[in-house]
Amino acid sequence: MSTTNFNKFFEKISILSEEKDLSALAVDLNDIYESNKKTELFIKDLLNNPLNKEELLDKLLEIEMELDHINWHYRSLKREVKEL
Repeated sequence: MSTTNFNKFFEKISILSEEKDLSALAVDLNDIYESNKKTELFIKDLLNNPLNKEELLDKLLEIEMELDHINWHYRSLKREVKEL
């Protein structure tokens, strides 16, 4: 996790509430951001490099895992925003 991005997210969202701990919201935003960058790299690698069947399947699994990770943080973020 990029501490710099987490701190920026936390600083931006801290105006939403002085009482509520918004670190989980900042973590969700940061993880979605970081996973998106990873997914983009995986897809670029898939498009720009020759891959055999096994390598292609591995790359697709990596993409799927990142998308699952993004989805988990998306659902968590939705819960946090509803509570605001």
